[in-house]
Amino acid sequence: YFGKRPGAVFTRLAQVATAAGAWAAKTAVSALRGKLAAGSEGEVAAVAGLRGVLVSLGPFYIKLGQALSIRPDILSPQAMVQLQQLCDKVPPFDSTLAMQTIREDLDCDVEDVFSKITPEPVAAASLGQVYKATLRSTGEEVAVKVQRPFVLETVSLDLHLAR
Repeated sequence: YFGKRPGAVFTRLAQVATAAGAWAAKTAVSALRGKLAAGSEGEVAAVAGLRGVLVSLGPFYIKLGQALSIRPDILSPQAMVQLQQLCDKVPPFDSTLAMQTIREDLDCDVEDVFSKITPEPVAAASLGQVYKATLRSTGEEVAVKVQRPFVLETVSLDLHLAR
């Protein structure tokens, strides 16, 4: 599939290289200055920067960061805490876009199905976010999960690049 889409592959490679390259260069300078000792403020700052890069690159990279967050053989406990935020503190995407996605998936207005829905997500994760809502038909409280935009395409492309 992606063999026939070199533009998409090249664009994603450029995105990854740009985001990761800037972080890697800054981290390399810190390492050369001796500021990345295990548990040091420099190491924690570098890993916090890595967390930002992973979030900006999307779900596949967030999952890699989550896996790295439980590796005490690679990171100090202080640095692991930075990446563990990827497990429970992933920034949400725009709720306007989420409501549009719900509308498109249900093929009707959100208000037609739910008498109430939280304006902002109650939780956000690497692949999507969750809203609390009340079904108009039964009054039952439900969780409405909304997938991040283009998650299937992005993760598929990133898996292709990783292999």
